[in-house]
Amino acid sequence: MEKKRAALVLAGGGARGIAHIGAIEELYAAGYEVTAVAGTSMGALVGGMFASGHLALFKEWLCGLDARKVFDLVDLAWSTEGLVKGDRVMGALGELVTDRPIEQLPIPFAAVATDVVTGEEVVLDRGSLYEAIRASISIPSVFRPVRRDGRILVDGAAVNPMPLDRVQRTPGDNLVAVDVSARYSDAPERRSCTSLNHYQMLHSASEIMQQRITQLMCRLHRPDLLVELPTDSFGVFEFYRAAEIVEAGRRATRAALRALERSQRQSSLRERPIPA
Repeated sequence: MEKKRAALVLAGGGARGIAHIGAIEELYAAGYEVTAVAGTSMGALVGGMFASGHLALFKEWLCGLDARKVFDLVDLAWSTEGLVKGDRVMGALGELVTDRPIEQLPIPFAAVATDVVTGEEVVLDRGSLYEAIRASISIPSVFRPVRRDGRILVDGAAVNPMPLDRVQRTPGDNLVAVDVSARYSDAPERRSCTSLNHYQMLHSASEIMQQRITQLMCRLHRPDLLVELPTDSFGVFEFYRAAEIVEAGRRATRAALRALERSQRQSSLRERPIPA
């Protein structure tokens, strides 16, 4: 089977980002070779583990987490900058995979963060892999921000939840995007009956804004293959459902590949000359 080259872009979405693992596995099963990866938030975390060559080990660790183990990774900061320090999570990753400079990774990688002071997008494609990941996953008010090079960095989803313009591309690459915060699957009437607390209201508003930015990015930089997992598929903090989420990513990718194949087949039939 001839390999198809893919420049891979992974969106943010909290625990739903674990679906990126299933997506990557399914792409390889379908004959794709990933030549570069860019990610935001959880997409940066999974993308970084993949680019470093340790995705299988990371998947095994994630699938071993239960609700108690997830809770044990939460180190409260009691700070006005964020509720969680994030040191335990990064420490656990460090025990799995040694940190290294991004420019030394076997696959080109970029993580996206946001300068919360200037509002600028910051692309992290050099220096410490873990520092880049830590900055990109810093959900405002949840994780403490990262201070780097005079900047205060938070989650890249605030400015570029689907960094289609930040992945390194070479001629012949297919632009492949995995959106794990796609439009809601449930009917609006059902959601309107749901009781929303203060946090849920803020979180839903944030997700809607990110969905709109993603839609605009897809219009500006149209991916050759777009995999979508609805926002309401899994909760942002449901990391203890890792195995289910990986499988959901695999199914969504399989469906997107089938849809692409049908589209290409129909296009080929339309272009075929009519016999005289």
